[in-house]
Amino acid sequence: MIIGIILGAVLKGQEIIDTAKVKRIQNDLKGLETMMWTYFDRKRNFPGDCNQDGLIRFDAPNDATGVTPSNNIDPTFDYCASSATIETDVNRAFSDMRVARIAPYAQPNVLLAKHTNNDYFHIGFFSVGGVNYNAIFIYGIPAWMAKMIDVSIDGIEDGTTGRVRRHDTADGGAAWPANIANNTPVAIEYFFDRTP
Repeated sequence: MIIGIILGAVLKGQEIIDTAKVKRIQNDLKGLETMMWTYFDRKRNFPGDCNQDGLIRFDAPNDATGVTPSNNIDPTFDYCASSATIETDVNRAFSDMRVARIAPYAQPNVLLAKHTNNDYFHIGFFSVGGVNYNAIFIYGIPAWMAKMIDVSIDGIEDGTTGRVRRHDTADGGAAWPANIANNTPVAIEYFFDRTP
């Protein structure tokens, strides 16, 4: 009986730790979304949308792991210097927010974009049914965490509809892995301005 009580306490403790990890990722996601909208309120376009056509043209990789953003202290090295700046750089949105002083100016993008699972957030677009949508991407999180985020935001664990969807090489917009593969790293796309 004592072993059962101890085991129950350990399992409950792990559940609390896992929930805290998910909340931290979600808070970071919401923080990025808030910075995006703050930038929009100031500039009337999103960071990373150099030509101001409404689309952040960084094509986020369809993979479970993200591209590493730059370690430049000076954000003017890779921000939208003009409307002619090519938008396909992972750094544009983060550097734009730093230049506008919405994010810490001297904090390199590699730190600004990093999340607690030691991978990165990206900001770019994803095409659904031939229509492009702006999104924030979360790379390198376990499937169990992605499922919890999906339920928290969309109210359903499917990975195929709503604001939160799966973003992986073979399964872009497909269902999350089966529970037996809950530790499999996946990527998420979170549509922050319009939902497909």
